[in-house]
This record gives sequence, structure tokens and C-alpha cells, in this order.
Amino acid sequence: MIRALAVLALSLHGGAVLAGPALVALAPGEADDARKAIALGPDGQVYAPVSSGEWVRSQPITTADTLVIAGRAGQSVVAFGDGVVYRLADNGWSAIRLVQKGKAVMSGGRRAVAAVGRQVFALDRSAGGEPAKLAVAPALVLAIGSGEAGVVIQTAGGLLRLEGAAFKPLARAPRRITRLVSERWVLIDRGAVDLKTNATTSWPAGLTIQVAEAGTGVALVAVGSTRTGLELVTLAGTKLTREPIAETAGAKAVGVVVDKAGRATVALADGRLARRERDVWTITSVREALPAPKAGSPPAVSP
Repeated sequence: MIRALAVLALSLHGGAVLAGPALVALAPGEADDARKAIALGPDGQVYAPVSSGEWVRSQPITTADTLVIAGRAGQSVVAFGDGVVYRLADNGWSAIRLVQKGKAVMSGGRRAVAAVGRQVFALDRSAGGEPAKLAVAPALVLAIGSGEAGVVIQTAGGLLRLEGAAFKPLARAPRRITRLVSERWVLIDRGAVDLKTNATTSWPAGLTIQVAEAGTGVALVAVGSTRTGLELVTLAGTKLTREPIAETAGAKAVGVVVDKAGRATVALADGRLARRERDVWTITSVREALPAPKAGSPPAVSP
């Protein structure tokens, strides 16, 4: 009987077993509390923390584009996918208009910033109801790193820091980077660079960094994979600390948030969240608790 049911399930779904919820990003919570981080699915599914310690999707809201980055802009969660910046409100997602035409780029983290072409915008400030323009870069903005201490952009000519209303080249900055994490940290091949001190720290052998974010204060926090599972990696100055995350062998991390109290939340692509509190890791899976469909005929569909 069990085998027959399994065969029936496979035939109903084209020979593939239906997968559970997936995650692509993790946005910091409104307060400095990793337990309040917001997990996002690829199509804008929102999983919010509840009092039981779970992350639950309670609204059937989505985005028009597949999301790849999430962050916070003031009181709002923002996300980015396929050149479009979205803001989350109580009733769903809305696309933020930065300019009339052109695809955007956006930074993640606690103070997200966006750009279209050479124009750079603060998503946590507004001018006439629209995001406030910070400055115009001397060249096309390819990537952004931002935080409470400022904004750094990547152009074809290198890295530049926002000073007042103008971007100035960063002296001694690495020419080749793999990712701008924040206004202070960049990832390079097999390591990280502190843009304030220009110190380079190499990753230990056997550790592959999957995600990284600016932590509270001056630290860089990252999640890396090893042969046995994932590790939470913290880099403060040139001091590197590593902490294994239980039950994560073969998992892929898609987001990490660490707060001043040392609590951590790591989002995994397979729909799980790893939480650290008082030096103890727990694993929970996101779940859906969507309202039941309203009674009545479904809306008409155009041929």
C-alpha cells in the first residue's frame, strides 16, 4: 500500500517529489535581535518569527521577480531581484521607482542602498515620497556595500567611497573582489579585506564561504562550508573565530544575521533556519499557515 501511494504521488507530480519551502535571503529584524530576522523565499514568500520560535508564512504575497538579496531600510524590509527593488508593507510588496528606466543594483544588510546607472539612492530616506539621491558616481555602479558608516561602490575603475556628496577612489583597495559586503568589508578570492585598515585575512584551508554580512560593530560575519557541515565565521580585525553549526552537513546557507548579544540566525536554502542562543544551536523549518481560500467561484481567467 505504501509503495502504491508513493507511485501515485510521483505520477501526479510528473515523476518528481514536491519540495518544501525554499529560502533565498534573510533580512535583519527591526531591532538588533537576530531572533526577529525575516526569511524570504525565492518569489517573495515572507516567513516571519512567531512567539513559538518558528518562522511562519501567514500571507499569500509574492514578488514579480525572483529575489536574490534582502536588507533593511529604516523600518522596512527591502529585497532585490532582476534589477527591481521591492519594499515590504503590511499588505504586500511594492516595487520602488528609482528612475524612469534602467535596472538597479542594491546592497543588503542593515542599511540598504540602491543605484541605477550612476545614480545612488538612500532607501531609508525620501525626498518627495521617493528615495533620496545620495550622489552621482563617476561611472556605472556595478555593486554597493553600505552600512551605518557610509557607502562604497564598485565601478569598472575600482572601489570608491562616498565622501559628502561625491565619490572618491579608495586608496590601496584591492583591484579584484568577489563581493562588496559593506562599506568596510570586501571578499576576495580565498579571503577578506578590511577597507579601513587594508588588512587581508585568508580563509582557512577547507573552508568555502557561502554568505557574509557586516556584523554589529566592526566585525564581519560569514557562513562557510566544510567537509562536515557549515560553520559560523566571525572576523574582527584579523582575529578569526569558527563555530560549527550542528545538523548542516551538505546544507547551503543563504543568509546570516548576528546581533550584539551574540545571538545568530542562519537561513538555509532547504527551508531551515539555524539559531544560536546562549551558545546552543537549534534547527527549525519554516512552515506555511496561509488563510483558507475564500468561498465562491474563482476569478475569471482571460483566454
